[in-house]
Amino acid sequence: MQHFSEIVRATMARKRLKISDLARKTGYSQQYISDLLAGNRRWNETTIDKVCKALNLVVEIKSKEHNNTGAVG
Repeated sequence: MQHFSEIVRATMARKRLKISDLARKTGYSQQYISDLLAGNRRWNETTIDKVCKALNLVVEIKSKEHNNTGAVG
């Protein structure tokens, strides 16, 4: 499982976006985005939502209790 910051960085690289671009799209400062990506600040629901919208990402939460068929066990 990848960490959210790794997914954001990979998406930014694929879209050729800089931290300044993501900061502008989210309304956060470059330093704040940099701190999030470096692990110096914690992601929260609001920051995740804004970054996902800016990068066109979707967060999906899955239970570890379900196998690939959706059955419990």
